[in-house]
Amino acid sequence: MKIFIGCSSSNNIPSNYRQDCQELLKEIFKRNYDLVYGAYNQGLMNDSYEEALKNNHQVIGITPEIFKEDLKKIKCTKEIITENICRRTEELINESDLILFLPGGIGTTYELLSTIESKRSNEFNKPIIIYNSNHFFDELLSFFEKQYVENFTKKTVKETYLIFNDCPPLIKYLDNINN
Repeated sequence: MKIFIGCSSSNNIPSNYRQDCQELLKEIFKRNYDLVYGAYNQGLMNDSYEEALKNNHQVIGITPEIFKEDLKKIKCTKEIITENICRRTEELINESDLILFLPGGIGTTYELLSTIESKRSNEFNKPIIIYNSNHFFDELLSFFEKQYVENFTKKTVKETYLIFNDCPPLIKYLDNINN
């Protein structure tokens, strides 16, 4: 099974997120998951890459033309270069069986919103998981809730993604869908 992990590419994030997510990544890659990711060697992106390699999993790196030099710094089983960020997000979705979001910046938020909208529009039907490490996504999820309550967005959109606040229930979910 191939898992796309959307997450931070910064090494300068608070250590509580980094440590929590590293524990999750260790658990994920003890299992039979190959990595699909944005092909960068810093932050949580690099942590997922390193953990996948350490456990002898395949790594699919997908990057837009503007960042193709980043591929020289890593070793991927498969490399995909797209014309732009929009196409990269489409390829990340297409190449994966499961989509997981960890804390991240604008790029991660863009990918999260794009995948939710694509799934809502019936472009795919793969699980989307938000790992709310240390309540990182609370404000965004609160904003989503405001959209549902005030009828800007149908409440059924909530059914397009799952939220996990702790590692053990998320790993249990992954074990159940991978069997």
